[in-house]
Amino acid sequence: MRRKLFAALAAVLAAVLVLLAVPLGLRLAMPAYPAALAADNAAEKITGTYLVSQAAQADHSLLVFGSSELGTTDICTHPVNFFRGSGLRVDLVGRGSCQSLIHALAVGAQGENLRGRQVVLITAPQSYVSGGIASDLFMANYSQQQLLDILADGQVPDAIKTYLSRRVQDLFARYEADAGAAPQAHTAGDVLSAAWASGAPVWYLAPYAGLTRCLLDAKDLASSRRLMAQYPASAAEPLDLRFDWQAEEAAALAQAAEMATNNDFYMQDGYYSTYIGAKLRQQAGKDAAESYAESPEYDDLRCLLDLCALREVEVLFVHVPMHGSWNDYTGFDAARRAEYYGKVRAIVENYGNVTLLDLTKNEYEPYFLCDTMHLGWKGWLAVDRAIVEFYQPD
Repeated sequence: MRRKLFAALAAVLAAVLVLLAVPLGLRLAMPAYPAALAADNAAEKITGTYLVSQAAQADHSLLVFGSSELGTTDICTHPVNFFRGSGLRVDLVGRGSCQSLIHALAVGAQGENLRGRQVVLITAPQSYVSGGIASDLFMANYSQQQLLDILADGQVPDAIKTYLSRRVQDLFARYEADAGAAPQAHTAGDVLSAAWASGAPVWYLAPYAGLTRCLLDAKDLASSRRLMAQYPASAAEPLDLRFDWQAEEAAALAQAAEMATNNDFYMQDGYYSTYIGAKLRQQAGKDAAESYAESPEYDDLRCLLDLCALREVEVLFVHVPMHGSWNDYTGFDAARRAEYYGKVRAIVENYGNVTLLDLTKNEYEPYFLCDTMHLGWKGWLAVDRAIVEFYQPD
């Protein structure tokens, strides 16, 4: 009997050692992070941990955390276009619906990898709707790997672990309550976050969570390796951040004049034709009852900035304006816009590690946005100038 028990324990131990060895072996075989991957806001950056850790450690690299505005790469002043050839590698992390909670998970899971680093964080006004991030959009970007890494990190305060766990559990419940949404599987992240959310003991779940983290780490490494293999290796470029800003603005305005010709709101032609155009009259006054006065997004933003402060991350925070003339037309008046601006500003100004780039005064400026909500030709140029002033080479 003892012999059988010993054999069983030995088999379990061997299996555990193999599981631990797989991620280590993958790490040793990983290629160098290709510079061209920086401009790709790939899902592996959003839901994994390896690629962001490599981007953070690369020379002359600046991580930019954002949402759907990161996809406007057809605009010449978008940072991946503007800084091409300058030696500064702008590395995008985010896509539509990557709001503060998603970025909090990503930043928190990096542990010491981001300590003392510089990042850009862009907040989008539409994130601050009364319900906060939608449950289905959260699920599309949620990372169990990141959550488990945070919950296992002894440097992260219990208050942050509890807050994140409660938010995740609430969004799981909302997702299951939505029509047609299947119940979520009881994964390690689900079980452990439920324990944190309720205040139940978590120590006995450590082995389960640890093995799951190991498997997720191996999966992340494998998918990251496949993605990196799609890009050729490239040599580093010398850093040169000297720009003729008058010439850059003239070029931006010239492109804007070519791309926004069919409307009075200075929006891109394609966007206006697709989403507004013939429906313009129906849009009048549609947001008369809309307000960003109350939203879970504000507390999610505090959590994100708390994690940045914990890791001593230097943040350039981009406070994006709403579209003044468009929102006047739809009934979202200036007073309610100012209330939203002020609430975000009041949160950000509490953090000494955050540099606020407040663009809200530009809400009526032509070509500042390229549609109803996303940074445009002049908006991105303002961000580019701020990046040059903010960035400090290692």
